[in-house]
Amino acid sequence: MEKNILAKIFGMLNVVDIIKGTSRVCISWFLASHNKSLWKTIDLSNLKSIISKIPDKADPLSNDEEHQYELRNILAEITKFNSSVTTNLVFDNCYYIQEEELAIIAPTMPNVKKLSLPLYHNLNENSLMFTFSQWKNLQTLVITQPGLPIRNANFRAIGENCKNLTSLKLIRLLDNDLAYQIVSYFSNLESLSFRGAALYIDALLSLVTDHQNLGNLNLSHCLYIDCKGFANVYYNNYIKASGLETENIVQTATQKLDTFIVCSNHCETCNELRGRMRGRWDFHCNYCMLSNEQWKTDEIKELKF
Repeated sequence: MEKNILAKIFGMLNVVDIIKGTSRVCISWFLASHNKSLWKTIDLSNLKSIISKIPDKADPLSNDEEHQYELRNILAEITKFNSSVTTNLVFDNCYYIQEEELAIIAPTMPNVKKLSLPLYHNLNENSLMFTFSQWKNLQTLVITQPGLPIRNANFRAIGENCKNLTSLKLIRLLDNDLAYQIVSYFSNLESLSFRGAALYIDALLSLVTDHQNLGNLNLSHCLYIDCKGFANVYYNNYIKASGLETENIVQTATQKLDTFIVCSNHCETCNELRGRMRGRWDFHCNYCMLSNEQWKTDEIKELKF
């Protein structure tokens, strides 16, 4: 069979099926498995179906030694298959990517433009600097894992190296520190999404006011928290709610931004989450669940996977 036709067929398989299966059948299949079209996007967003012996449950993936070793072997094999052509790289949002994994993929995938990466908060700053220095063409970044904080060093490593980054999605709590980091390290940012995240109102106002180039902001299905820590959820198109902070956000955002996306009071997802809510922390857990289930989805086209 002609190798381009084989490559189209292989495109329906996951990366492990290719590197450990089809590429080892015969010479023609080996050559077809190296077709550049197969490696423009490397999708590792469902590690439960790729890495063996991971239990099928909703908990974050275990990072025990066995699973780490298997993932590193997979990444090492991928680097032998034209990974220099890779422009889209997607990791499972529940898996903690560590320094060893970054050391394997960063030097061999210099042309990545769109990346989804669950950053672990204890990563070494020098390691992060090296990693993102290899990805100077990066344009779109999604950082998942709502329960883990991001240190200043993480954002500094990204911001100082990835000057072409224009689209960012963060599934995590927006507080004043995070708002400051976004303004400080991502001055060229044009599109930002917090879809399904919890946001402090004063931090959101500060972000919208202080960022000079931001044009598109997605706040779909977000939880808004007032400065006293009391959770208030707003579902109106203009986030109409009591408090000067919220009114200022609406006025500032609608005047300053090209696109300002929030949910209407008819949003089925928000109404479903509201129906589940028994308390603040229950609601936060529901939003984490939303993030885990729908993190690939976004109303901003550039942030979809």
